[in-house]
Formats: sequence, C-alpha cells, structure tokens
Amino acid sequence: MTAAAHPVINQPSAGQVWGNSLSQLRQQGNLYALSFIEQLHSARFEDGRLILSVPDRFLRDWIDDHYKSMLVELVSREAGTALDVGLEVPVNAPPPVPHAPTPIANHPTRAHKLNPRCTFEAYVVAENNQLPAAAAAAVADQPGRHYNPLFIYGGTGLGKTHLLHAVGLKVLQKNPAARVLYLSSEEFTNEFVESVREHRMADFRRKFRDGCDVLLLDDVQFLGKKEETQKEFFHTFNALHELGRAIVLTSDTVPSEIPGLEGRLRSRFHMGLITDILEPTLETRVAILRKKALADGIPLTDPVALFIARHVQKNVREMEGALVKVSAVHSLTGQPITEEFAAQVLRDVLPQRRVLDLDSIQREVARYYKVPAEELRQDKRVKQVAHARQAAMYLSRKLTSSSFPEIGKAFQKDHSTVISAVRKVEAERESNASVRADLEELEKRLVG
Repeated sequence: MTAAAHPVINQPSAGQVWGNSLSQLRQQGNLYALSFIEQLHSARFEDGRLILSVPDRFLRDWIDDHYKSMLVELVSREAGTALDVGLEVPVNAPPPVPHAPTPIANHPTRAHKLNPRCTFEAYVVAENNQLPAAAAAAVADQPGRHYNPLFIYGGTGLGKTHLLHAVGLKVLQKNPAARVLYLSSEEFTNEFVESVREHRMADFRRKFRDGCDVLLLDDVQFLGKKEETQKEFFHTFNALHELGRAIVLTSDTVPSEIPGLEGRLRSRFHMGLITDILEPTLETRVAILRKKALADGIPLTDPVALFIARHVQKNVREMEGALVKVSAVHSLTGQPITEEFAAQVLRDVLPQRRVLDLDSIQREVARYYKVPAEELRQDKRVKQVAHARQAAMYLSRKLTSSSFPEIGKAFQKDHSTVISAVRKVEAERESNASVRADLEELEKRLVG
C-alpha cells in the first residue's frame, strides 16, 4: 500500500499540536504566560485554525490581547503549517480555577476577575498619568472617603483598566472580606437585561447595591444611548454613594462628550474627581517596556526598547504585545534580540509611517499643548495658543513640502505671518531647551 493511500496518517491531531506547544512553553520557563495559557484546552481544527477552549470571557480577552501572536507562532511551528488560533468559551462554563494562588485567589467570586499582575507596583507612573494613579491609590487606601466617584478617561490601551484592577487588588489585600465588583459597562448591561428577562431584578439590585463595597466599572461610554440601563445604573450609583461605597469609572472620553448619556448621570460623575491619562512620552514608554521585560525575564537591551517605543507610541497594550511577540520568536528560534531582529519580527505589527498633512499636524500640536485645534486657525493671542500655532507652522514647514502661502491658508494667515513664526521658533529651538524638547517630542509623535 502506498503512502498516497493514507495522506493524513502522519498529520498530528489538535491535541498533539497543543500538547507539544505547551511542552515548548514549559521548557521556556515563562511561568507568568503559562499561568494563563495552561487553562486552555485543544478542541479541534477548523478552517485553518486550532480552536482552543477557554474557561471564561475575561481570560479569552486577556489571552487575545497579550498572547495571541505568540500562540499562532507556536502552534504553527508544531503543526508544520500556518495555523491561526481561535478561542471559544463553552456555554455555561463554570468559573475558572486560578493557576497560581494569590492573596485573593480563595475568594470565590472574584479570583478570575482581577488580574493579579495589574498592581500599583507594576504600574509605571509618569507625568502623563501621575494624577489618576495617585487618585486611584487614595481610593484604594480609603474606599469611599476620597474622590467618589473617581472618573478616569483616556485613549485605548493607556492603562485605565490596569488602575481599576490595582484598586481592587489593593482593597482586597487590606481587607480580604471586602466585596469588590469589577466589570465592564457592557457586562453590567447584559446582566441587567438578563435579570429583567428572567424576573430576577431583586437579585440584581442586591448584588450591585447591598452586596458591593467597591464598584469598578470599565468603559462607561458604552452606557450612552441605553436608556433603561442608564436609569438602573443611576439608582445603583445613588445607592452606593449614599452608603459611602467607592465607585471608580473609566471611559475613553469625558462625561460631557459621551453620546446619549443622561444629564443626571453626567452630573453624578462630576461629583468626584475627573482626571485623564495622556499618551506616554518616549521616556515613559521605554520605562514601561523595561519594567515588563524585567518582570517577564525578557533580555531587552536599551536600543531595542527604544526601537519599539518609537514605533508604538499611543497604545501601551500594543507596545507590550509587540515585546511579547519579540520574546516569543526569540525563545522559539534562539536568535538574539537586536533592533534588526525586532524590526523583522514586528514588520506586520508596527504602524506604517503615515503621510503627513497640515491638518494632522494641527491636531497633534493642539493635543500636545492642550488647546482646541480650531483655535490654531483663529486670531486668538492667548500666549499658549499663540505658541502652539507658531510651533504648528514651524513643523508644517519642516515636515511637509508645503509652501509658506499654503501653510498660511491652512492657518487662515498670510504667508508673511508664517515666515515670522517659523523664524521665531527656529531661534527659540536653539536658545530654549524646553522648546527644543517639546519640538523633538512632537516630531517623534508625527513621524516616529
């Protein structure tokens, strides 16, 4: 009988591929990654994917954010062919059992909801996040006594969720009996809808009002336009606040800019402290990478840290994911982690160099100096606005091929004003270290 008669006889099964992949991870000794990945089980091959069973949605999302690319590389190598990885949560899956005990692991209702690595100690505090980090620490130290509610807003992947977990972990460390609820606004909505459908609103209200000491609600912006959910959350908020229970909320924008958010909820959110997390500077991004590399045992040199930090600028989660991918390929191939190696590994991950136009320069400069972009095109002579306008004109001339008249038209000024602004900023860049640092940071943000 020829080999062609049995073409699949030597192809590994899904279980074999996954078992060999886990063996490889164990040999690498990355215990932190293993603590999550060992909770997965192979299910089947389907449409070029290895489908893995994951105990719950939280773990699914965490692995998808942090380890998906590493798993794809790993299973493809073990299968001998390109494979994608799919993660599925079984219907009616029981709560997962934590792989490694932590100070809160014995608490049956929250061990799988708070990530034990997202502590205050693991959070890199810098100028861009100093106030929200300090406020979150104060809430964790005395829940309900300070900044109630604490409302943290900022772009995706900047560390808002990390601070929520850190608050919960700190509260439970100080008081293991504390009743801490962490969930997203989408999960809150789903629980509310399900409780209404199944006539269990008494249980729902008991959980979120009587049975809660600290409420940590992520992505509040998704409550917008959900009228019935907002009504229920309004009453939940009031009940918790009147009892002196701590409330910490995150959003991608300030309350006033959440579409469809009721005025009375906006008013409640303003009762405490509203603070934002800004995009981290280059130095902060490097510090974050160094801290993660040290915690995970990744041999990261300063040039490689600088390379990754320069190319992934606005999303800390994506930056950490890039580091994980570099580390995974390094472990699998044994190649040293150099700038060239990182560039090759991340060629499909790193953002493409964008073509600059005058409008994008105006928006970035306005964001950096914290002024409305439209004011750069007006005749306001407020010092901060005037300086930002001049810096934007200078960068428009330096980083694009636009002529002085073209730049003037974009700023609603004549070309002589642009010439004067460019010359002034050029002189300030030479004589003022602070101006020079601002311009260098802006150039890095604009061109990488």
